[in-house]
Amino acid sequence: MPSVLVVGAANFYGRAVVEQLCGSRDGAAGEAWEIRGADKVLPQLAGFPAETLALYETIDYRMGNLRSRAFLAQAFARDAGRWDVVVNVAGEYKFGQAAAAYAQDVSRLAADVAELAAEHGAGALVHLSTAHVYRAGSAANAPHGEDDPVEPSNELAASHVRAEAAVRAVAALPALVVLRPALSYGPGDRQNVVPMLISAQLSRVQAQPMPVLWERDLRVSTVHVADVARACIHAGRWAGSQPAGSVRVFNLADPGDTTNARLAQAVAELFAVKPGFQNAAVNFIAKRLKTAELTEEVNESLLGPWMQLLREHGAANSPLSPYLDQEHPYCRLELCPLAVDGSAICRALDFAYAHPQVCPDALRPMVVEFQQLGLWPNIPL
Repeated sequence: MPSVLVVGAANFYGRAVVEQLCGSRDGAAGEAWEIRGADKVLPQLAGFPAETLALYETIDYRMGNLRSRAFLAQAFARDAGRWDVVVNVAGEYKFGQAAAAYAQDVSRLAADVAELAAEHGAGALVHLSTAHVYRAGSAANAPHGEDDPVEPSNELAASHVRAEAAVRAVAALPALVVLRPALSYGPGDRQNVVPMLISAQLSRVQAQPMPVLWERDLRVSTVHVADVARACIHAGRWAGSQPAGSVRVFNLADPGDTTNARLAQAVAELFAVKPGFQNAAVNFIAKRLKTAELTEEVNESLLGPWMQLLREHGAANSPLSPYLDQEHPYCRLELCPLAVDGSAICRALDFAYAHPQVCPDALRPMVVEFQQLGLWPNIPL
């Protein structure tokens, strides 16, 4: 029975990994996994639906302070021997945090997990980073490959670059796979595409086109969180057969070549509204606004109507917000289009994306789940 330790098991990515592992275990193939999860929050307090919470009852889950090396050591301890695969998805992925928080919750945590994986003789380590690490402004908006230079444009991305370096520097490291996901969406996402979903919901209520900033053809590569989770497991299995100390890096981005227009069209179609792309004059002005000024304009235009709509539908305590942090990739899309080639993992590891492009059917479960949890206006899609 293969064994896997998931560090960060109750966050956006960790939830998807647990769901995929349990689905593999409970499916027709019946692939048995010994699953242990570790994170800083109880699943019951993580905002999961009932069917997901039921899965956590079937695994060995440990809650504690991820900044504590002692807690992490306890999470790694296993009477039956080493872990076959360690998956670290615990890094901070929330935009706009303080540099000190990123230092603790990304780079320091990554080093601790890697060091413990080495100390405990893990068979393989999968480390989740981010595709926001690449240099902006590539020629002709061309997709970045794994060998392209990294030049992070914000502190979140910079912290993940430092985390990758810290992991690689660990002595006696097991076989390592670093995964760099593009803009991730799917159940559990509360910051990446949620602001655009909220904008579309408000446009439907107001019977207006959904406003879309920036040029249509700017790339904003996407990947469904279920594919990120599947890639973590797939890469972990593969790395277990590779020599200790070997390192591979893979981007994760669906083959749909998502652009600003394609993402906006998928969101707009879900809510039966039309995307209203701004004209050249509006985009010209937006380009010349400072990022802080632009985000303030966007946030002020959406936040009030959204809070009012939540109150009208008895969801006033919802944590969901149209708020865009200055570091959100959409605020910087004109300067930093996210163009990522995610095909290398398919060629090297025979991996296939289950969600080849962003579409209304892939976005709908997000809103339906929010409605079931009482976090979204109960307006039929």
